[in-house]
Formats: sequence, C-alpha cells, structure tokens
Amino acid sequence: MSRPLAGGKNSLVKEDPWPPLKLVIMGAPGCGKGTHCRAIVEKFGVVHVSVGDILRKRQHDGTDVGDQVAEYLRSGRLVPDELAIDIVKQELSTEECKTKGWLLDNFPRTGDQALSMIDLGIIPHKYIHIEVPDHVLMERCLGRLIDDETGDIYHKTLNPPPDDPAIRARLVQREDDHEEAIKRRLEQFHDNMDGVVDFIEDIRREFDGQVAQEDLTRDLLAYIKPDAPLYAFESDRPPLTSADDVRAAYEAREGQCEDPVEPEEGAPPPPRAPP
Repeated sequence: MSRPLAGGKNSLVKEDPWPPLKLVIMGAPGCGKGTHCRAIVEKFGVVHVSVGDILRKRQHDGTDVGDQVAEYLRSGRLVPDELAIDIVKQELSTEECKTKGWLLDNFPRTGDQALSMIDLGIIPHKYIHIEVPDHVLMERCLGRLIDDETGDIYHKTLNPPPDDPAIRARLVQREDDHEEAIKRRLEQFHDNMDGVVDFIEDIRREFDGQVAQEDLTRDLLAYIKPDAPLYAFESDRPPLTSADDVRAAYEAREGQCEDPVEPEEGAPPPPRAPP
C-alpha cells in the first residue's frame, strides 16, 4: 500500500543549495553507531535523534506508556510503529532540527516506518549502514557498559572504562543486553531490514564496522561531507507515492553529486573532511 508524500510543491529542489543535512545511520545492536554518531554531530553540527535513547528515558517516567515501553525493552521486542513514528515526527519538527539538520539513528526499522517517512516528507540525503557479523555483535553487546550520566559506551575487555572510581560507579548494563534478548533483537533487525531496503537501496551506503574505529569515522565523515548540492534535481511528476518513485527521484540526481568514498578508477584520492 502506498500513500502520497505530504504537502508542498512537486519539487525536491531547495533555494539553498546547501540545505541542513538529513542523515540516517543504521546498524544492528553493538555495531558501534554511538561512537560514530558523536563524531558526526561534532563535525557537522546536526541534531542526533535516537529513538532508542528516547524510549529508554521514557521507560522510567512513571507513566503507563513508560511501563509498556519498559516491557518491550526488557523482552527485546520492538515498540509499536505508531509510537516510534510519533517520536520521530515530534523530534524532527523542532526548530533545532529544521535549522541544524538531523542524524536519525536506527530509524526506519520496518517497512511501515519507511513508508510513514515518505508520507511525512522525511527523505534523507544519505543513508549509512554499518555492517558487522552477528557473532561479533553478540560479543560486543554482552560486554557492553554504559556511563549512566554521560552516555559513553565501554566494553569489559575490548574497550575498558578508565580507572576512575566515579566513572566506574556510574556504569550500567542495558536491561536488554542479555543473550536471549540480543538474539531476538538481531533476528528482528535482519528480518525488518528486508522491508526497509526497498525504500532506501539507492541512497544506502554500507560500511565495514570491523575496521579500526578511527578509519571508519574518517570514511563516514568523508562520505557525508556535502561536496555538491544535496538536491540537484526537480521532478515534474506527481508527488512521490511509492518506493519506486523515491528510487526514481534519487536516480535523477546520480552523477550530479560527487562521491568522495568511491572515486572512479584512476581518479585522485578523495578529499578528507576539513579538520
């Protein structure tokens, strides 16, 4: 089932050729998104919108909705699409997101969520997917420690926390970081991504999440750097109504925006993001 893109002219061209960045970053639990999200926010000044973080805060707010969220998180199940979509809609409608741009973290996670993004006119410029094998993700999640005050993420063996009593006293494990819940979350992630790919396959770029952290961060920043207008086309078609329309729109701009990560054979090395 398809629904029309909400409102506005039948054009994706912005008067400003350098509009605020609109980014999506995806990856299974434990892929290391948090570290790279912080680097992206620091570099480009976008607003980090993490539905997961928002939900984890909601589970402690003492409301009926918060209690329901807590049960979903403990069991490793996804919260209903309606709730996740409502959170995203509220966050992206803030003046800060409109002026600074945004980095949407692990959303959309289902085909229905992707379709709702189209319905709301939420179309990212770039979609980052960090790939890590499941057995590595399991190891990372089981040893993960989170600073409950700063949100910094450590690992019992791979990235131990500083030898600081104050920091160590704040470290907690997520309630859903146990083997059964992790397996369920990984299965759900892979199953649901099949429904999302149809909507984003032409703007998705996969990155190897097992390379050195600093190398991956460098490549991500180079890929995101806006070297050309992000919207370089105008559509004479009716409003976008399906995944095929979205793909066709992105195909219309192919070749008009430089790709700093995969240059043509024989081309000079891609420019790195400025310091």
